[in-house]
Amino acid sequence: MFEPVDKNVRFPAREEALLDFWDKQEIFRKTEEQRAGAPEYVFYDGPPGTNGVPHIGHMMQSALKDLWPRFKIMQGYHVIRKAGWDTHGLPIELTAEKELKLASKRDIQNYGVEKYIDYCRSTVFRYMGAWEQAIRRSGRFLDMKNAYMTLSNDYIQSDWYLLKLAWERKLEAGRVELAGRDVSPRFLYKDYRIMPYCARCGTTLSNFEVAEGYKDVKDMTLTARFPVDGLPGHFFAAWTTTAWTLLSNVALAVGPDIDYVAARLTEDAEGGKAGEVVILAQARLEAYRKQLGSWEILWTKKGSELAGMRYHPLWDWQRNEKAHVVLADDYVTTEDGAGIVHLALYGEDDFRIIRREGLPLVQNVDETGHTRPQTNSFAGRYFRDEALDVDIIRDLAARGLLLHKEKHEHAYPFCYRCDAALMYFARPGWFLRTASYREEMLKANSYINWQPPFIKEGRFGNWLENTIDWNVTRERYWGSPLPVWTCRRPGCDGEICAGSLDELRALAGPDLDRILYNEKTGGLDLHKPLIDRVKIPCPRCGETMERENFVLDSWFNAGLMFIGQWGYPAAPGSPELIWKQYPADFICEAIDQTRGWFYTLLACSTLFALGNDLPERDWSCYRNVICTDLVLDEEGRKMSKSRGNVVDPIKLFNDLGADATRWVFYASNPWNVKRFSAETVREAVRDVILPLWNAYSFFVTYARVDGWTPEPDPPASDHPLDRWLMSELAILQREVTRNLETYDVAPAAAAITRFLDQLTNWYIRRSRRRFWKSGDDQDKRGAYATLYRALTDFTLMLAPFLPFITEEIYQNLVRSVNPQAPESVHLCRWPVAAAAVDEELSRRMDLARRVVRSGRDLRQKHGAKVRQPLRQISVVLPGTEGPGLESLADLVADELNVRQVNVLADDSQLVTLKAQPNFRALGPRFGKEVNQAAEAIRALSPELVGALDRGETVTAGEMSFQPGDVTIERAPLENWAASSEEGLTVALDLNMTEELLDEGRARELVHLIQNLRRAADLEVTDRIRIHYQTESEMDRAVQAHRNWIQTETLAVELTADGYKNLGASKPEKIDRFDVYLTIERV
Repeated sequence: MFEPVDKNVRFPAREEALLDFWDKQEIFRKTEEQRAGAPEYVFYDGPPGTNGVPHIGHMMQSALKDLWPRFKIMQGYHVIRKAGWDTHGLPIELTAEKELKLASKRDIQNYGVEKYIDYCRSTVFRYMGAWEQAIRRSGRFLDMKNAYMTLSNDYIQSDWYLLKLAWERKLEAGRVELAGRDVSPRFLYKDYRIMPYCARCGTTLSNFEVAEGYKDVKDMTLTARFPVDGLPGHFFAAWTTTAWTLLSNVALAVGPDIDYVAARLTEDAEGGKAGEVVILAQARLEAYRKQLGSWEILWTKKGSELAGMRYHPLWDWQRNEKAHVVLADDYVTTEDGAGIVHLALYGEDDFRIIRREGLPLVQNVDETGHTRPQTNSFAGRYFRDEALDVDIIRDLAARGLLLHKEKHEHAYPFCYRCDAALMYFARPGWFLRTASYREEMLKANSYINWQPPFIKEGRFGNWLENTIDWNVTRERYWGSPLPVWTCRRPGCDGEICAGSLDELRALAGPDLDRILYNEKTGGLDLHKPLIDRVKIPCPRCGETMERENFVLDSWFNAGLMFIGQWGYPAAPGSPELIWKQYPADFICEAIDQTRGWFYTLLACSTLFALGNDLPERDWSCYRNVICTDLVLDEEGRKMSKSRGNVVDPIKLFNDLGADATRWVFYASNPWNVKRFSAETVREAVRDVILPLWNAYSFFVTYARVDGWTPEPDPPASDHPLDRWLMSELAILQREVTRNLETYDVAPAAAAITRFLDQLTNWYIRRSRRRFWKSGDDQDKRGAYATLYRALTDFTLMLAPFLPFITEEIYQNLVRSVNPQAPESVHLCRWPVAAAAVDEELSRRMDLARRVVRSGRDLRQKHGAKVRQPLRQISVVLPGTEGPGLESLADLVADELNVRQVNVLADDSQLVTLKAQPNFRALGPRFGKEVNQAAEAIRALSPELVGALDRGETVTAGEMSFQPGDVTIERAPLENWAASSEEGLTVALDLNMTEELLDEGRARELVHLIQNLRRAADLEVTDRIRIHYQTESEMDRAVQAHRNWIQTETLAVELTADGYKNLGASKPEKIDRFDVYLTIERV
């Protein structure tokens, strides 16, 4: 027999108990083991950083990541759910720097790189416990014991393996021309180029990292006047948004096909003195009207004609005979500024032109972001110090070299890790030639199913279209080391890339393991500084080769987790396992990962696939991806500690439950921004968790009363409600399965919510009397069997969504009566529909429910309580809908508490029709007799008005009228209420009789008695005695319905006592009557 259901259940406490049950019975392990040998469903878990605790946004992704593996396991697949940790990179280093009070790379060097690396390693594990606790408490099944870590030697060797693939892959054309000189044709090559650079962190960043850190800022911009060499009083005008870059100016650039003018000022102006000549683009003259005042044009020339002219530097200390020349390049435009660009080594196009022309490589702002000593009075200043810009502008203005200055708002990049301003800085780095296989990545993307779909060709597709070569190295300390050794002998270009530890042993000799042994960790350690001590003989000249002093971009680490999580190919067993676990069927992360993990996965896997000759369908390592958007607070603000609006997931789970929290994330599209608060979780408890629990409780309560237990194969019930519920259950199974198969969770959740409403607010509500009635007839057995099947199948379908409450229900409904059933709901198979879908029955029942909703709305609008019976309801249905509703008329009548349901083909019986004259039509036809015609229309009989309404022509006396001659007015019958919506008209008869009023009063009395039963915490089977006292008119209603009242309330006595014999201190109100009422259990 089923165990009684706790009426006062506290869901978080039950969840804690179920966690213990899962742990004790090792349910997670069994979910994997029982599907061993089954087809694989592959899931990749993106490795979270370990530099902080999880927030509620992580829990949304975690809920989604848990849903599909559970679903697929129930479908019979074998699923490995392996956790992973992103343990390298700047986030870890910034934590270490903050705690060690280190402000720069120089501080790190002084502190000691080895001690610093040890500290970074120690911080990695600090927050893992918090992550594991939150993931476990959320109900997610994830293998933490065998989690992969990007710091492991096996994982690092996976990094090396992929880089070796790139090293060995070359462009078909051999050596290529890049940025003005030859570079290696390998897919992994070294270059010196302008890159986004964080001076605080002392490292370059990739373009997709920079994309995450732009902010709108207001900077002082200026147009400087560069004196033309050999032409006194002549100046080139060049505009810049970064005054500090003028300190490193080496050239000016003009557009070869742009028209330039020499404008001689005819009067003193803000931008110069009368007689001075300013050279700028003709198209930009008007932009400088205020600064130039009036002018005369001395000449107009193409930019190509200006190329080769020289100018004086802005400061004497900048003098260099190889610099300060005008160059022509197509990248110059006239969209802003003066149409002349000043060139310094802090921009990609600047660097390209400077290197092409062989100009000096001048960087008067160093890698710390400070100006160098040679800048004289500007030396030692931070490049983003606004005071530096001000001082530069003042200096230029004082010497007549300033044409214009103003504040200008523009997007400026900041380090997305430390929030420091970036600069574009010429640095060396090692690049993956991703631009060379851009088309392959686009082809790989064509096979990916994106949710939402518009990401595929939009945000992600556009990003792929603009792929550039990826700088995969960082000038930092804590990371996977670049496995490239280069010869230090001048003139020798010997270089080697090690693809594994075994390869490195063969190159470095037998002392390698001793060099790499870390006494603190008790094993080999491939990190800095030990790896830097490994020397290799140069195969070309025999001199010593040293490792290139770079670590790998942590995004590269994360991007090859598809092989790294298995340590492929170095780890034992990984070569066999990798091909079973590639590619992934499903991944899920936040939408910003379109320029992060989603991109690096695709870049790495496409390279991997090309290196292993995989078919193009497998060039991408993932086939289905869900992007989630931000989780904001209830006011639409980002959550932050400073605002005090951060939601602690553990506290939320413990207060309101993990199931309800998970449901919030499933109920709307995850790619939409979510406003989240504890109240949204409470709504999920009210709208989903409690109704499900109450339906389960209702069934168990009455099953225990009747001693009902399920039969193995009960006969199908022919009751329309039972057949309808089984049909709706089949529809639900079809819809949830279809939507989960296409990774569209919100429609699946909507179908579940709809069925829950059908189950609780229609099936159970309309079937209560079938469970309440005494005896054990076939109808009652059919109701029990139907509700049991619905609850058990519904529980199975809900299990991936709500793992806790479904386990609770399953253990009682299934395991308590069948010990041979699977040990856990999460070991069960996905349900198969119990019956075929009956579309016609579903359509008729939906129509009946629409009628009921309209009837309830009319009752509420007109103040007619549902417990007050009404005489009749009339429903107007077009076409052939009528018979379908008539077959369910008893259900509608009972639910709406009406005596009779009338199904009509039109509304003629529900309204009175009155014809009014349409003078626009009557005037031309009747002329002077229009008033007589109007009077005749007003006097038409109801029959003739009805004929006009049907489109017929009628005759009254000597006049004939057409439908267009009149306007038909409809007025509802007296004391009727009607409404029409989507082709359905419903009308309620609100006329009252004493008989109806008495029945309504008796129903109100039953309602009061049932409330007293609940307040006394009586069981549904407890018999009672009722004592009451009321006025004679109310007592008439009681006496008229005495037997019904006693049957409904299980009362053995219903006695009218004097007031003083009652314990009730105050009366209840029914209509205008006082009713004193007490009950006692027999």
